[in-house]
Amino acid sequence: MFSAIASLAGQASANTARKLWRQLNFVPPHKRGIDPVGEAEVFLHYGRLDDAVLVLRDALKRDAGNTAAKIALLRAYSLQRNADGYSQLAKQLREELHTYPVWNTVRKNGQAIDPHNPLYQ
Repeated sequence: MFSAIASLAGQASANTARKLWRQLNFVPPHKRGIDPVGEAEVFLHYGRLDDAVLVLRDALKRDAGNTAAKIALLRAYSLQRNADGYSQLAKQLREELHTYPVWNTVRKNGQAIDPHNPLYQ
C-alpha cells in the first residue's frame, strides 16, 4: 500500500515538474512562426488546457483585439470549469458577439459552468 501511495506522489511531483518546465521554457508561438490559436486548439484537443491558456493569454497580450484567440480562450476556460475567467471574458465579448450565432454557444457554455449568472440568460 505504501509503495502505491509513494508511486502516486512521485507521479504528482513529476507532473508538477513538467508543468513548471514548460512554463519556464515557454517560447511564444509567433517566435516559432506558429499560429497561436491553432497551437492552442491542438493543446485543447489533447487535454493540455493550461498550455492552451498560456498560449492564448500570450497571444492576447500581443494583439488584444484577436477575437479568435478570445473565443478559443473561452473554450479553454469552459473546459477548465473556470467560471470567473469565463465570465470576465464573456462580458468583454458580449457587445462584439451578441448578434452572431457564436454568442449562443458562449451563453450555453456559460450556463453550464455558472448557471445563475444573468449574463447567460
